[in-house]
Amino acid sequence: MRHGRALLLGLAAMLLAATAQAGELRRVTLDSAVLGRPWEVGVYLPSAHATSGLRYPMLFLLPGDGVTAPEMPDLGIEPAANALIAAGKMPPAVIVMPEIGRSWGVNAKEPMQTALAEELFPEATRRWRGLEGRRGQVVGGISAGGYAALRLALLHPDRFAAAVLLSPAIYMPQPPEGSGARRAGAFGLPLVPETWTALNYPALLPGFRARGLPMPIFAASGTTDHLGIAAQVEMLRDTWKAEGMPVELVLVPGGHTTAVWRALMPKALTYAFRHTDPPRP
Repeated sequence: MRHGRALLLGLAAMLLAATAQAGELRRVTLDSAVLGRPWEVGVYLPSAHATSGLRYPMLFLLPGDGVTAPEMPDLGIEPAANALIAAGKMPPAVIVMPEIGRSWGVNAKEPMQTALAEELFPEATRRWRGLEGRRGQVVGGISAGGYAALRLALLHPDRFAAAVLLSPAIYMPQPPEGSGARRAGAFGLPLVPETWTALNYPALLPGFRARGLPMPIFAASGTTDHLGIAAQVEMLRDTWKAEGMPVELVLVPGGHTTAVWRALMPKALTYAFRHTDPPRP
């Protein structure tokens, strides 16, 4: 009996210690001069961030169409990051997840693309002691955020070491009828096909090639995604291989759902921080 009680107390102590060391996803409101309004941002900070004085690798992870900060914990970032860090499968890192509304990360309804590139990325790096340079930062996104993240990776390959895309809404040649892209207003209402084509990632490939920088990509989807995104990420894989770029494709059972993104999160985070430097002074 005493042995069993001691074992239970020991397990409880270990659990409390692990909890005390766990990082936390919190909500922060930034005052955006570019957007001219408050900007809600989710930020995961590793446990020692407040006291270590170190600079940390960063992932900028853009959420889907209309996802708000209160919904971000549902994506499983905090438990995935805590488990991976505890297991030594990713370094302590900062993950920044800004609301992008229904902008799809482009400068249409409001200057979201400009706000991300010129305001959020440098401000978050300063505020949360992120590592600067290509080996310090990764960009990623989910659904509409994946569309935006791929554009940012191609537009700013000097900033990011890699891109991680979960169910990215990168439809070729045009979004399906059920896509939020047709209702968001970022590409016109009704959607203007020429606008979509001009802003989608293939239009950015010539400029990206001219930079001569690598961009490893992790692209993933549920196999039964009703928007056909599994086929779209396979197309992206083939395009990226033809460009001579590293790409990892992951398909899991499921649709265009939070459950799929939670399941993919550990793989996405592992891939992201495989391409960054560890924390340093």
